[in-house]
Amino acid sequence: MAVIIGDIHGEISKVRVFLAYKPQVRHVFLGDLADNRKGGISLEDELECLDLILSSDSDITWGNHDLAYVPARPWRCYSSFIIEHQDIAGYTSRSEYLRKVNEQNGNLFVRDIFEERYLPHFGRIKAAHAVDGWLCTHAGVSPEVAGIIPAEILRAGTQEIADWLQEEFLREMQAVGQSFRDTDPRRFGCRPLFKIPKCRGGLDTSGGIFWFDPIGEESNPSPLVGRQIFGHTPVPYPEISTLGTKWVNLNAFEDDGIWIYDTEEDRLIDLNELAG
Repeated sequence: MAVIIGDIHGEISKVRVFLAYKPQVRHVFLGDLADNRKGGISLEDELECLDLILSSDSDITWGNHDLAYVPARPWRCYSSFIIEHQDIAGYTSRSEYLRKVNEQNGNLFVRDIFEERYLPHFGRIKAAHAVDGWLCTHAGVSPEVAGIIPAEILRAGTQEIADWLQEEFLREMQAVGQSFRDTDPRRFGCRPLFKIPKCRGGLDTSGGIFWFDPIGEESNPSPLVGRQIFGHTPVPYPEISTLGTKWVNLNAFEDDGIWIYDTEEDRLIDLNELAG
């Protein structure tokens, strides 16, 4: 039994409601914990939200926004603002890591503060989770990514697929050498799982599990990996496909709902509506 939620982007009120719902069952976050885009949320609010998630016993998948704040970042970070000089001590006094960063660089950026939060949890956050027969990733598994998964892994089932994706994620995170002739200047994450589609500003025809966009790419998630739950691609309301192999997109933006998928009840639930 589990409950699953999509992109958070620093909205702590959403996290509090989610964690309070069925606290006895497994809770799964589909990534993009940070980088609020709605406005009205301060850095301190976002950090409190991130701390609440990371201090819980929830399962977490990597999102493209989260991976922007690890040392081996595969793409540029989204929050690169510098911390005002008078505010630096408030962070460095509580963190030896940030103190060293500031001492080395002579300044402190928002990216450093997010990185300090994510770093201790690198081994805990996964590229994929198998949850009650559902494959959970941030953006979904495209037909192209499914095509690189060995046939015996696909036959073995959801848990084996999730394990393989995590192992491949760690392999692809290894640094690779670049030459000036390379069209992609990234040093980390240059292989299939990290691909960024053209519809998202990248160079690839199809995105990997952190960037796949079924709408922009005009492609459905692959049925080869079984049932999928993901977020990333914004949709007005949660999408659920029952044609062929079932999949769910939880990244709804149209209303103020807190949409989750409850595997025990096998349905989408708006926690705001449930609360009355």
